[in-house]
Amino acid sequence: MDKTTDMAPEEFREPTASYLSAERFERERDLISRTPQIVGYSSELPEPGSYCTKTVMDVPVLLSRGEDGTVRAFQNICAHRQSPVASGCGTARRFVCPFHAWVYDTRGAYVGGPGREGFPSMTPGGPGLTELPAAETAGFLWVGLTPGAGPLDVEGFLGDLGPELASWDVHTWTPLGEKVLEAPIDWKLAVDTFGENYHFAKVHESTFATVAKSNCALFDSYGPHYRLVFPLRNITLLADMPEEKWEPLHNFVVIYAIFPNTVLSVTMANGEVIRIYPGKSAGHSVTYHQNATGLPVPDDEAKEGFESIFEFAHSTIRDEDYKLAAALQKNMESGARPELVFGRNEPGLHHRATAIRAALGDAPAQ
Repeated sequence: MDKTTDMAPEEFREPTASYLSAERFERERDLISRTPQIVGYSSELPEPGSYCTKTVMDVPVLLSRGEDGTVRAFQNICAHRQSPVASGCGTARRFVCPFHAWVYDTRGAYVGGPGREGFPSMTPGGPGLTELPAAETAGFLWVGLTPGAGPLDVEGFLGDLGPELASWDVHTWTPLGEKVLEAPIDWKLAVDTFGENYHFAKVHESTFATVAKSNCALFDSYGPHYRLVFPLRNITLLADMPEEKWEPLHNFVVIYAIFPNTVLSVTMANGEVIRIYPGKSAGHSVTYHQNATGLPVPDDEAKEGFESIFEFAHSTIRDEDYKLAAALQKNMESGARPELVFGRNEPGLHHRATAIRAALGDAPAQ
């Protein structure tokens, strides 16, 4: 069955310098900071007063659902001495800084605190936490990193992909945890590991390749974003089954690459958000890997089962994808070869590289 896959018109060559250049690294950080960022699931804020904390490219973010049901985002930084004012997730109608007990409401306004006479510039009800643009779209939480930049146009950003993302009913999913990976690989190299399944047969021989086919995928683009569909091995069973009995979601994995640095992996059992950010410099990245399920989680035993699936996926990325990618990064840093080759059977990699070049205003690769 591994004899057909969507093909690009020709091979694509990406300069090794794209993964090494300090100047390009800074421009990419700026690009990401100007792009709407998925930071989690709407269901992480299930009711008024719910809050959760995130880190988005080194920026600490506090998200809160107000009494009016609106999701708001703030820099999780006290206006006094820059301490975080919240941690983890929970429910609160006030956020109290753990350093000097300055208090903020769910709209980020300064409410008060001890020793207020020492700070005549701070007026109760006045400015407090720095607000960030926020949105709730297609079942996901989104933020922008530029204060005062105005409303996030996530619908416009997603374009034709928006209705499809919304069709998954992500807002009903149950969050199941988050894991963090720091790796000695460029952030684009990390994104590339999710951009093709050509490597499954070798890299994931005893893991993903036991359940999913290798070098067989459907590719569709949506502006700068794209979708890949990876068939599972059990898809061959459909050949002997009447079409009216087919349940397609039992037979493939859907990968969405949300430009420029987020990957969504969706199956019948779970949906993963993989947020990948530039790290300290070119050749370093930080990945936030989050999992949720749209299936019922009736008890602790069921939750443990989902957590086991999540650990399998995460450990495979960590110990197989990223471990090998670190060796690729080291080889690129040697300067021995000037470019990487993306095959015709790797259209997701072509699309990602081309979209980033266009957004940065760079000339197309030759």
